[in-house]
Amino acid sequence: MSTRSEKAKKAKMVEFGAPLGLRNASYAATESLVADMANKKEDLAQPRRVLSEEAFETRKRFGCFTKEDAALLADLRGVFDKHSHEVVDRFYTHLLQFDALRPLLADEAVVGRLKGFQRDYLVSMASGNYDGRYAENRLRIGRVHEKAGLDPEWYLGTYGLYLDLLFPLIHERFDSDPRRAVQASAALAKLMILDMQLVLDAYYGLQQKKAVERSEQLAAVGELAASIAHEVRNPLAGMKGALEVLRKELTVNPANQEIVDELLAQIVRLEHLVRDLLTFARPQALSRQLFDLHELLDRLLRLYTDEADSQGVAVHRIYESGTGRLTADLRQMEQVFLNLIHNALQAMPDGGTLTVTTRVAGRSVEITFSDTGKGIPTADLPKIFQPFFTTKHRGSGLGLSIVKKISEAHGGSVEIRTDLGQGTSATVIIPNDGSE
Repeated sequence: MSTRSEKAKKAKMVEFGAPLGLRNASYAATESLVADMANKKEDLAQPRRVLSEEAFETRKRFGCFTKEDAALLADLRGVFDKHSHEVVDRFYTHLLQFDALRPLLADEAVVGRLKGFQRDYLVSMASGNYDGRYAENRLRIGRVHEKAGLDPEWYLGTYGLYLDLLFPLIHERFDSDPRRAVQASAALAKLMILDMQLVLDAYYGLQQKKAVERSEQLAAVGELAASIAHEVRNPLAGMKGALEVLRKELTVNPANQEIVDELLAQIVRLEHLVRDLLTFARPQALSRQLFDLHELLDRLLRLYTDEADSQGVAVHRIYESGTGRLTADLRQMEQVFLNLIHNALQAMPDGGTLTVTTRVAGRSVEITFSDTGKGIPTADLPKIFQPFFTTKHRGSGLGLSIVKKISEAHGGSVEIRTDLGQGTSATVIIPNDGSE
């Protein structure tokens, strides 16, 4: 079972509604993406210029990067070239000290190609020619990192590492002229700040474009879902009512009753799908009230007693003192918890343990549903909150999307921790001003 113990440190994590930190660095480094980072020659042939040379020149002037700075850096080309292999080797040795980055560097052949590109990058900083083409190369770095899913804090941190490695080389080059060494060090720092600006321009430019596209797609899907749900809901209600009448008439023949029971079960499933579609497409305004959180959890868990027993799933409750009262929308939180209980049971068809935990976290309450199922594959983690994404035969793919939407509507967040082959924990974090 995945818990907040030492074992959970190894688990993958996706967190929404809070700073993402390691979000992509820990799981998005698939072999194909890493290979893509090391094979960008096709981009070099057809650069996509998104920053004019005039704009780049303005940015250089604002950053006080002068022709004298360019000349100072050009004077470093020889020493940078001479020590490029040593600097890049030390660079990658440092990166390998961090667990979150090791998946990016697991393939030695890929690392070899990356080192080649890194040496080219190092020498280019001492080219003395910082024009539109130089700017485009830096923009390309941002696009590649965005595509690979590496969060900015990781590669921005590498600029600090570069300064640590390169300043001694600058002082070696200008050993007899300390004043010139200081000027060259300042020139390098100014150039790296320019590089960071360009990388972030490209990274967040792509992020914004994708966000707009997702927003437009979700709006269209939401309108369609709401329209379909409204059209389906009334016929379903009529069918269910008619079948319940027939069920009473067919009690003489058990076989007929089983058929009607199955039809009723399928209608209930469709009703749940319609409910999810409407919740996703047109979320209701919050109606906050103070209620007993533990009583709600116990009531919902009782609804799944038969299913848990039939699967051989044991249910444990760990309720921390001080979490008994919660101020939130009761109906919407009920839907969140039902979805997470349902997901946990589906992850354990052959038995296991479902542990429901509540705890105080500052001014919030955390409600965690932990299962001992098979966990979530790494490739699926980036998609789990996407509407209609599902790996289940009968899933709608809206459960976690709704959990996320409702949690964030309350000013909270949802966090998924998973350990492949060991289990998954889903934690809902809700700000709370209730008192026990």
